Amino acid sequence: MKRILIAIGIVLLAAGSRASEPAGPAGELVSLPSRDGVTQGIYIETRTDNPPWVIVLFGGNEGALHLSADGPATLKGNFLIRTARYWVKQGDAAVLVDTPSDYVNGIDDGFRLGRDSFSDTEAVVKALRQRFPMSKVALVGTSRGTVSVGNALERDPGVANAFVLTSPVSIAQRGKAGVSGLDADGTKVRVLVISNQHDACPAASFYGGKRLAERNHFEFIAVDSSEGGGDKQADCGPHSPHGFLGIELQVLGAINGWLNNDRPPATQ
Repeated sequence: MKRILIAIGIVLLAAGSRASEPAGPAGELVSLPSRDGVTQGIYIETRTDNPPWVIVLFGGNEGALHLSADGPATLKGNFLIRTARYWVKQGDAAVLVDTPSDYVNGIDDGFRLGRDSFSDTEAVVKALRQRFPMSKVALVGTSRGTVSVGNALERDPGVANAFVLTSPVSIAQRGKAGVSGLDADGTKVRVLVISNQHDACPAASFYGGKRLAERNHFEFIAVDSSEGGGDKQADCGPHSPHGFLGIELQVLGAINGWLNNDRPPATQ
């Protein structure tokens, strides 16, 4: 039985690795006016003009991707960034969101929680709805990226058709509020939270994510993996349970199924 479990783990890891394999540029860099004198960069990749979903991805850490015509120059290992092409293969559009032109080197929680951040997100969604008028829009964040998604959710739940928070930073620490104060009604808007039971990042504990979901009546999916991490810095990094290392396809499949109502969430 132990050998069978190990073999299954190897297969899942290989599949996850294939989902995140880098390839040549295949998307389009777009610069949008978002605030007075400020532009917001996004990178759009799709195989169709009419995708069922437009998946808008907010990376973690300080969020700066330094986008170019070749795609992101930084944060390539981030869970959502390294797996972005999964959505394109599903027939959806994947959109990477950079930091705005007045914060090219990154943003903190204070900015992510503010009105200016929401204005940037509004500009992104407005442009995407104009480009893909028949598509639904999902805002998906991971780690610190969940703060930007949570800010949009709280300020205007109607800005998107669905919101997904993966490894949410639900525990306020050292002046970083994260989504600890997020207040939204999950009975009136579609919101999904996914947390790893072995997430050792102090700001994104499994039980913090679960409590966040329960408090706001969000749907919740628990996953379980223990690969990667191992020290204070790595535990909050992308190659750890916090970044769903080795179970990428499992997590992406759960999000995809939830978005398309193919399967109920596995709550715990």
